[in-house]
Amino acid sequence: MLTTVCILIMFLYLPIPLTFSQVPDISKYGVKITYPTNGEMVTVGELTIHGTASYNATFGDCTVYADWNDLEPMQKTTPAGMNYTEFGRTNDYSRWLFTYTDKYHVINEGTNELTAKLSCDIGPFNSTKYDSVNVIGILGD
Repeated sequence: MLTTVCILIMFLYLPIPLTFSQVPDISKYGVKITYPTNGEMVTVGELTIHGTASYNATFGDCTVYADWNDLEPMQKTTPAGMNYTEFGRTNDYSRWLFTYTDKYHVINEGTNELTAKLSCDIGPFNSTKYDSVNVIGILGD
């Protein structure tokens, strides 16, 4: 009897590591390239893109990556949200940017597919969202 009571008390006071009510709602997670827009003409060479991401930073670690025409590896973008510090202590990707340079790839003449990926590690769950735009590289004046 005493053993049963002790076990019952133990279960009542032990914290549950992850209950169903704590599972994050990832339906609102997303990433969006806000500049340039799909179909926009841009000058061949370096290009800085901007975007936004929505996620719940309380539940896990999220990062935004970018690529050009599916060229691997994807490149880590720079967080530029309001909670970002120059020391990188918080990675606020609610706003982000990335510059295509010759260190990765520059914009070519013709069609260029630019993709952003939001990758979130949420404990036992993972979430990945994508957004792509096609831009037309044109020669400058």
